[in-house]
This record gives sequence, structure tokens and C-alpha cells, in this order.
Amino acid sequence: MRTKWIFIHGGWGGSWQWSPVRRELKQRGIESYAPDLPGMGSLSGKGINLQNFVNHISEIVKYDEDPVNIAAFSFGGMTATALTDKLRDQIGKLVYIDAFVPEPGQSFSHIAGKKITRQIKAYSHVMGDEEMIPPFFEIDPRYRSHPLNTLFTPVDYIESDLEKLKPIYVECTAKDREWTFTPLLEKMAHSIRRKNWTVYNIESDHMPMFSHTEELLEILL
Repeated sequence: MRTKWIFIHGGWGGSWQWSPVRRELKQRGIESYAPDLPGMGSLSGKGINLQNFVNHISEIVKYDEDPVNIAAFSFGGMTATALTDKLRDQIGKLVYIDAFVPEPGQSFSHIAGKKITRQIKAYSHVMGDEEMIPPFFEIDPRYRSHPLNTLFTPVDYIESDLEKLKPIYVECTAKDREWTFTPLLEKMAHSIRRKNWTVYNIESDHMPMFSHTEELLEILL
């Protein structure tokens, strides 16, 4: 049985966020794929919501006869959680990397709260094109605008089905204290610890794929 990894990138990101990890897996003879999600990276589009992300990855893995391992980074946790309802019989490992994990029926805007959601929408309307959120906190040119509607798509799934997958959560404990999303992710990690999940800590910033590649690989494998 050959199990491959599907890597889900974060908000404003792209497949490049997983490049160091995929390079190491390739040297070990392990197949992996990190698709750009609709509207981002190399894929353009309009009117995109979270369900488009889910459908895009589902199309990639639907013909796999063997289990598929999924690792999701940051906002990618929203997509991965939605996938558990659609691909529950195809998922082997499920790993969240410093990611947002919604409760059933939650959207990202529920997690972020009204103030942050209002700020993001305002920035999109002023600096974007109404449907896309510019990468307002990043200076790396690889970041792309993010589809606004993905923030408001509720994630419907059965919590007991997610728990059966025995998810793994990786918390990054050295994030920038001034970063907008640090308090949200710390709160998320706190709530995950109250679940019956395996939780690992990496003393890194929000991008352990680059700064702590080997440590992250040990957890994945």
C-alpha cells in the first residue's frame, strides 16, 4: 500500500509553503502533492468560497484506492476539517499545523470574531476588488490575495467522524506576539488540548515547514 500526502496551504499562500517538506519526502521516496487552491497561487477565479477549496482537493484524491494522509497549515485547517465529511473513508493521517479547526457549523469569521472580520472586510473593500483580500500583512511577493467568501463558509461535519481519525495538532509556540492571528491560534491550541488529540509543540514561528523542517517531518512520519 502506497500512501501519499496531500498538503493544504494557508491563507494568502500557495503550494510553495510546503516546498521544503515535499523535497525531503521525495528523497525518502514518499509521494506528495500540494495544490494551489482556487483563486490563489497559480489558479485564478472569482466567486470562490470554501466549498470550492474542498471540491478542488476532492477531485485530486477521489481516484486514490489507498488512504491519503492530509496535513493542513493555518487557514488550511478549515478546508481539511470540511474534507473529513467528504473523504472520511479515504483519510489515513490527519495533521493540523498551527491551524484553525472549526467546530461544526462554524466559519472562519466565527473564530476570528466581529472586530477582525470587520477589519479584513474593510481592507478588502478599500485595497482589493471586493471579492479578494490582499496580503496586507506580508511582504513576501509569493503571497497572493485570498478569496473573501471563504471566511464566511460554515464548515459542516460530524464531530465523531473527525475524532475517529485521531487528528494530530502541531502548535508553533514562538509566533510574533504582534501578529494579528497569534492570539486566535493560541486560543485554538488551548481548545484542542481539551480534546482527545495528540498535540505536539514546536518552538518556531508560524512557518515550521521552513524553519523546523526536520522536526516537523518527524511528527508527520
